[in-house]
This record gives sequence, structure tokens and C-alpha cells, in this order.
Amino acid sequence: MRSRTLVVTIALTVLTGILAYSALSARLERAFDDMAEAERDGPGRNVEEHENDVPLGTEHAASDEVVEALEQHEFSKQATLVSFGIYFNDISHINFVEGTFHINAYVWMNWDPTRFLPPGASAEDERKGLPRAPCDTFGFVDAFELTIEPVVKDPGYAQFRVIGSIRQEFKLDRFPLDRHVLRVSIEDEEHADHILRFEPDVRNSGTNDFRITGWKHERPIASTYTRLYDTNFGDRSLQTGDESFFSGITFEIPIRQVRLAYFVKLTCGLFISTLLALISLVVAHYGVDRLGFPVGALFAVVASQWVVGEALPPRAPPTIADWLHVISFGVILAVMLVNVRSLLVLEAGDPERSKEIDRRWFWIIGPSWLGVCILVCVLA
Repeated sequence: MRSRTLVVTIALTVLTGILAYSALSARLERAFDDMAEAERDGPGRNVEEHENDVPLGTEHAASDEVVEALEQHEFSKQATLVSFGIYFNDISHINFVEGTFHINAYVWMNWDPTRFLPPGASAEDERKGLPRAPCDTFGFVDAFELTIEPVVKDPGYAQFRVIGSIRQEFKLDRFPLDRHVLRVSIEDEEHADHILRFEPDVRNSGTNDFRITGWKHERPIASTYTRLYDTNFGDRSLQTGDESFFSGITFEIPIRQVRLAYFVKLTCGLFISTLLALISLVVAHYGVDRLGFPVGALFAVVASQWVVGEALPPRAPPTIADWLHVISFGVILAVMLVNVRSLLVLEAGDPERSKEIDRRWFWIIGPSWLGVCILVCVLA
């Protein structure tokens, strides 16, 4: 009976190891390639142009009605093209709890001065039949405590210094093995797309040689898009009825964690605590309070879960870290039940069977715990 149980346990352990290796090997190889590429290329600096005239945000699929409306929308050939560029001096304070990140950048734009009023024109000047200059009507999407200071405002050219925070919804289901795309979007707040359309100044845009603590940033990607609003904001001059279309431009910076240092730092206490609970199954009952091992581990896992919760929004969806804690809670509960069962058998006067229960469940729970943790990290 014992030999059969041992054979089954060994077979399950080997099978779990094979499955985990096959699922993990490709991801590890890609991770090592990313690390080598990051060390070789250094910080991303040049800007890459992306697809134009697409709805903003690839992580949130647009509804069929929005896609159909954008496809049927005819872009005016009379719209003035405004070249827009950005140079990032620094990006910092990536805050998952508040959903913000801080930028320090210069932005500029070029346009045909004969098609617009001079910068800073008054309301009376608009009676001349020309729209206001783009430098007076642009704005940052989801700006949060953002300061825009003009540096140059000439007819046809303007430059601004931008310092502050941008709101963004982060996808955290793979935390702490997550990747994100920081997005800075600009729209004209007054002129519909039949008057003004943005185009990226790819040649002159880029980033400074800055570092984001704990992250590695890649080359920025510039793209233009058209935003559909289900209202004309009361502007009866628009030919689109109760809808309005506004041109926008977005600059995206992909960021990723190159090394696993943060993952190890965040989960080290969790794994050690769970392992200590498992060790109680190989300790003799005599002279040791084995039930104290899983109880102490339980408090340690609760503390680890509290630390993880401090780094995430209160109502964030379940993350990899959350699932690892749930698994640890389950392992500790199983170890506690096994300890109780083993102790009852020992008190009944059968020490050999008590040891057999400990050994059997140690080799069942231990490899299963490791295998499930690996699969959660790989498949989440």
C-alpha cells in the first residue's frame, strides 16, 4: 500500500513538473530575450508612427455602433493639418491606487497661420470668419493637476512646457508581472475634425534619457484618431446631427518590468510562510506544537496580503498576487486539517499510521502547491 502511494505521488510530481516546464519555458525564454534586448538597446528614445484615424484605446474594444459611425464618417479635405510633437523629459510616480502617472514634457504644434486667427485673439476677432488658433483650443485628455505653460506662441508655431499628472486606468490582472502602456492624448476642445486634424511630428518627437524606477520603457508610439461624441454640444453648424467628431493624437509609451526583483520582493514572505506550514508535516508531534506552524503562517500570509493591497486600488480585479495568496490560504487550511487528523490518529495509539499520513500529504500538497502557483503565474 505504501509503495503504491509513493509511486502515485512520484508520478504526479513528475507530471506536474513536465506540464509546468512546458508552459513556462516559452515565457522564460521570451523574458530573457526582453532583458537582453533592453540591456542592449537602452531606453527607448525615437518615436514610431502608428496607424492613423483609429478609435483611441486598443485595450477597450469600441462598440459596433461607434465603429460603424467612424467608418461612415467622411473626413473633410478642407480640414487644416496641425503637426503636433512631444518630447518627454521625465515620467515618474506611476500610481496604481489613484490611476495616475506624472509627466514632464515639451509639446509643440505647427499650422498654416493663414487658416486661423493669431494666438491669443479675442472673441471679437472671431467675427472675421477664422477659427481660433490651435494653441488656444487644444487640451490633454484625462488631465489631472496638469500645468501647461506657454514658451512660444507665434502665428503658425507654439511650444508649451507641460508638468503634471495624467489619469489612466491600468490593467492589473497580471500584477506584479504586469506590463502597461502609458498614454498621453491630446484633442482640440473647440474645432471639429472638419476644421482641424492632427498629424504627429514623428521626426522631432522623442524622449530624454530618463529612467522609470522599477520599469523599462520602450520606444514611444504616435498615432492619430477620431473621437466620436454622441452630442453636438449645441453647435447647430455641425453637419453630423446629434453627433460630433473631433480629431486627436496620442503618444503611447510601453513599459515593462525587466527583472523579477519586484515579484520576488513582494512574494518572498508569502512563499516562506507557506513552506513553513508544510514543514510542520515532517516534524514529530512529541515536544513540538505542530499546530502553531500553520497558525503562524496564516498571520504572515494575511500581513503579506495587506502589503499587496496597499499597492492596488481597493476594488481592483483579482491579480496574480491575489490568487497566490488564495492558494496559500488553501494550503495552510489543508495542512491544518492534516495535522489534526494525524494528531487524532497518534492519540489513538497508532504512531506509524500518523507518520504515514504526514508523509503522504506532504508529498501531495507540496508539489501541487508549487505546480498551481507556476500555472497561475503563466496562464493568468
